Amino acid sequence: MRGAEQIEVAAAQVAEAERRLAQGDLHGAFAAYKASLKAAPDFAHGLAGLGVFLAERGDPGVAAQLLSQAMAAGDADLQGRVAPVLARLLSGLKPNACHPALERDLLACLAAPGVDAQTLARVTAETLLLKQPAFDGAAATLAVMGNDPLWLGFLSRCLNVSAAMEARLDAVRARLVATFEASGEGGEPPIRALFCALALQGFASDYAAAPVEEAGVLAALSRPLTAAEAAGLGDGPIQALLARRTIEEPARERALGASAPVLTRVQSGTSDAVSEAVKAQYETNPYPRWSAPPAPQLRSMREVVAALPGLDRRAFDGRADTLLVAGCGTGFEPIDLARMDPSLTITAMDLSRTSLGHGMRVAQDLGLDRIRFVQGDILALDPAELRFDVVVSTGVIHHMARPQDGLARLAGVTRPGGVVRLGLYSERARAVVRAAQDLIRARGWTPVEADIRAFRSHVLALPDDAPLAVLKESTDFYSLSGCRDLVFHVQEQAYTPPQLGELIAGAGLRLVGFEAPPEAIAAFRAAFGAADPLDLDLWDRLEIQRPTLFAGMYHLWAQKPA
Repeated sequence: MRGAEQIEVAAAQVAEAERRLAQGDLHGAFAAYKASLKAAPDFAHGLAGLGVFLAERGDPGVAAQLLSQAMAAGDADLQGRVAPVLARLLSGLKPNACHPALERDLLACLAAPGVDAQTLARVTAETLLLKQPAFDGAAATLAVMGNDPLWLGFLSRCLNVSAAMEARLDAVRARLVATFEASGEGGEPPIRALFCALALQGFASDYAAAPVEEAGVLAALSRPLTAAEAAGLGDGPIQALLARRTIEEPARERALGASAPVLTRVQSGTSDAVSEAVKAQYETNPYPRWSAPPAPQLRSMREVVAALPGLDRRAFDGRADTLLVAGCGTGFEPIDLARMDPSLTITAMDLSRTSLGHGMRVAQDLGLDRIRFVQGDILALDPAELRFDVVVSTGVIHHMARPQDGLARLAGVTRPGGVVRLGLYSERARAVVRAAQDLIRARGWTPVEADIRAFRSHVLALPDDAPLAVLKESTDFYSLSGCRDLVFHVQEQAYTPPQLGELIAGAGLRLVGFEAPPEAIAAFRAAFGAADPLDLDLWDRLEIQRPTLFAGMYHLWAQKPA
């Protein structure tokens, strides 16, 4: 066959594979994808189709190779569809060498709008350190880094989450300061580009590194520059990105946050001093700081709720139109939900105007007009005035003095038959955090920048087998806001699975869904077979044996009786 005929046959086989997939015929789909590549081994759509098929069915090694080839051979539309799947596979990779294909794939995925670049932070850092095993501090080395798209992409799009890379960046920072001091302006353009990328990394980490006691453009390593100072860095795409992200966007966020309407007053008085303290924390350290979210898979909230195993579907009545995100923080969750289901009418509420401003700005940039950001306190929600089909509150009520009071308020504004989704800390998984908090109290550290830096320096210096060294694996450890939220929080409470059941029942709700990471689900099935996944006593037994199963919080759904 000639080239055009090969492509025609390959395309027909891909269409056949997709038809068989829709019918649930996995064997037929696999055979058709294989036939496509037999007809045209370099056909991008065949490579992509088989790669995604294998990625979803447990063959990540072969899938990554196929998707890498598809990314290299495909057009922009195909790359956009492939990149999120390839990024998911790459995120779990432990590279032992820096290969050109891996570099190419990481760079493409970091730039893809449908990919959360942060998921690639660790593997990209490891790849760059393999590419440059040692740093000699020479100006030529700095220039090479400033000309390297992967270095610039990593520093400007990710928050570093590698202790080894943090040590490298400290060395690079010191040499850049010396270079700027010697030349007055940093020298050649690649070095200035590297400097701007490192300044963006500093902004992402809330300037977690030791401050640079310098004036002028060097201050960009320790704080946002003024517009006049930033002009001293010259022109270029990364200079423009630095000005936009550290000057222009924060100014917009301050204005937007100040304009957010008030849904409820913030509770005050001695009984609710915790609310005031939490509000103060997030005004100073909004959490988490993020850029644009990945595009989620389109799915209606109605379908999500209807799939819950314990749902009373008659009481739910198929209604999931209005949604409250109670404690929306910097807006990731309401924005993610709005993109997942554009039909939702979302109210996003938080105590902190600084946090609200961030979410409002990103929503505005994405053209999302069905999210109403408001300032309010969960403890002041009035069921006589508000009613929602779905209420979502992730990582919020466990920061209250009495979480049961917060959940009672959330249940009160949930319509009969509606559902509440909660994210709450695990008592067992937070053991290392409690150990860190004990150390913080013993050292007299407080949640100010100098003390958070002191705590981080202490942990970074620990040997890898020290109990607290595991904190270096947490993304939150690598920014001041994240570290404060992780171990310096003014208030937190954690639970065991049976205590979750008591909390839900106390609010007059019934457990209808219990989400768990894949490894937890596999462990549950291995231990208990086809037992009820809503049996919290079984989850308790499993967690006793594997106490870090829910390091990322419990996520559960509860329904309000009709």
